[in-house]
Amino acid sequence: MASPDVPVTDQPSPPISRSRSVLRLAFGPLVWLSILWIALLVFAAVFRDLLPLREPDELGIRTREVEKFESPGWNAFFGGDSQGRDVFSRVVWGARPALILGVSATMIAAVLGSIVGMAAGYLRGKVDLVTSILVDITLAFPVLVLLITVRASFGNSMLVFVILFAVTGIPPYARIVRGATLSLAEREFVDAAVALGANRRRVVLSELAPNIALPVLSFAFIGFAIVIVAEGGLAFIGLSLDEITWGQLIAAGTGDIQDAAHVALLPATTMFLTILAFNLVGDAIRSIVAPRQVLTQRRLRVSDDRPEVAPNGVLRKETAPPDSRNERVLDIVNLHTTLHTPLGDVMAVDGITLHVNRGEALGIVGESGSGKTMFLRSIIGTFALADVSRSGVVSVAGVDMLRSDPATVRRTLGTCIGMVSQDPLTALNPVRRIETQLVEPMRVHFALDKAAARARAIELLRSVGLPDPERRLRAYPHELSGGMRQRVTIAMALVNDPELLLADEPTTALDVTVQRQLLELLGELRRQRTMSMVLVTHDLAVVKGYTDRVAIMYGGRVVESGPTNSLFAQPRHRYTVALMRSVPDLSLPSHSELEVIDGLPPSLVNPPPGCRFAARCPAATDVCRTDTPIRQHVDDDRWFRCHHPVEPDELESVPVQVAGTSS
Repeated sequence: MASPDVPVTDQPSPPISRSRSVLRLAFGPLVWLSILWIALLVFAAVFRDLLPLREPDELGIRTREVEKFESPGWNAFFGGDSQGRDVFSRVVWGARPALILGVSATMIAAVLGSIVGMAAGYLRGKVDLVTSILVDITLAFPVLVLLITVRASFGNSMLVFVILFAVTGIPPYARIVRGATLSLAEREFVDAAVALGANRRRVVLSELAPNIALPVLSFAFIGFAIVIVAEGGLAFIGLSLDEITWGQLIAAGTGDIQDAAHVALLPATTMFLTILAFNLVGDAIRSIVAPRQVLTQRRLRVSDDRPEVAPNGVLRKETAPPDSRNERVLDIVNLHTTLHTPLGDVMAVDGITLHVNRGEALGIVGESGSGKTMFLRSIIGTFALADVSRSGVVSVAGVDMLRSDPATVRRTLGTCIGMVSQDPLTALNPVRRIETQLVEPMRVHFALDKAAARARAIELLRSVGLPDPERRLRAYPHELSGGMRQRVTIAMALVNDPELLLADEPTTALDVTVQRQLLELLGELRRQRTMSMVLVTHDLAVVKGYTDRVAIMYGGRVVESGPTNSLFAQPRHRYTVALMRSVPDLSLPSHSELEVIDGLPPSLVNPPPGCRFAARCPAATDVCRTDTPIRQHVDDDRWFRCHHPVEPDELESVPVQVAGTSS
């Protein structure tokens, strides 16, 4: 393995100034003009009483003598209306109610709608059901009828209009936020927050709200435009505010548009430019908010013990006695995991019994949908669905993960188990710097001060092969390449020196060169730390080269298990052989026909009786479709479940190919 100090191939060319580049791209000339336009409107709205515009009469504002339907010019910038009033002065006078109504109604609707949407998306269940029904009913109700009714009943004051537009704006925000929350609540960084002991309120405020702020901010600028347009629509039917508004000016000028088009078009142009400016600035802010750090640090719960940190960044824990070096770090007995869904109960994990010794690497192999990822989630207890039941025994470093108290489980998750996910973008919080995400677990579980935790974070990033770790600490996840993000997640998994590392297809989204680097890195780190590892993958070449034992999963069950070399040399289950033969053989001529496994994996909602591979197995008989195969041992650590196991002479007739090499 290359030295961690050697630059790796997945390192992108570092930009000279990332923040400046983002600003240049986001804030173009149009955006700066939009900001200037909004600033002028705000200035006019705030200081309109001080400007030389105010000379009120009973009908409006008269700043100087203006002729009826006077054309725009130096005397009257926007010309005069049908009664000789200065249109420009009236447009400036209408800026204040437009901004007050638009900003106030939008902010209230955004805040209340976000609260409703996050509650529905995070709590789910009945809360989500009731909220969704109410939102759908509200969106289906004719808003114009409501506006007319409320306006007729309560008058046309600014307060009535703000409340009215705010209430009608809540359902759209609630629907948008609910959808974003449903997606974010399944991300690994939310699971990590729960494992650190964050309660629901803390998760919502610290993890969900900063990420949801982006879509809410984007929609808020559109919401502002909707409010301004809606007020203009009410003005056309005589239901606007008591004071001068842009909608009133447009409505009043439409009758004279053939003789003096400027009376209606210039106020309409002002409204259009304002709406356009808010949208352009909103898009620009959405482009640059992502790199900005959002201060969402949770209140840290720390332990009393302060571990010693070795120079290489490894937390020095009590060394296991010599007679326990081969103890079982992970011991699973008859594990069942059932997902209770509206379509029925999904038997995602069905009676798995496995163990992993200290310092050992176990590979879990199977097709998509065989239950590999759900097996890992069953160990740590995090699921996308709220209604999940587990039974059996899951023991990690002697802790019963199914029956221990929540504090003990959280402590075990934080100190004994590390998790490397398939997609680092879902594992890393996009609005928090790498430093924050690495330092926090150390401070929570081991009471390290900020300086010591930061120093260890630098050593961890260096140990996983990231060059210039000091600069990487200040970066956000989106500023790193895919391989670099995955190295960061490996560092996060090792941050508290775990005894067990769970890797869920950690190289799937990476190119072949980076895959090899990361696999060698995981192997080297495992040997250095005497750490156990469970590696989930669909790539047989990965388990063959980087694991000690293999477990083949199909239909939520383990169908064959044993030492890696022994299993590849003489597989016994028909599914194992089918998987091996499905690997492309690079030594064959081009356009050679590829081996495939006919059919589809069984549904785990109502799995078939007997052997679950029977429907796709060429050697299946009636007994395979009715009787569940029992566990047959080849030796103490080698077993399979098959009524008609593969005999050695069958393997000789058809070579088994793995990664292009005959086995």
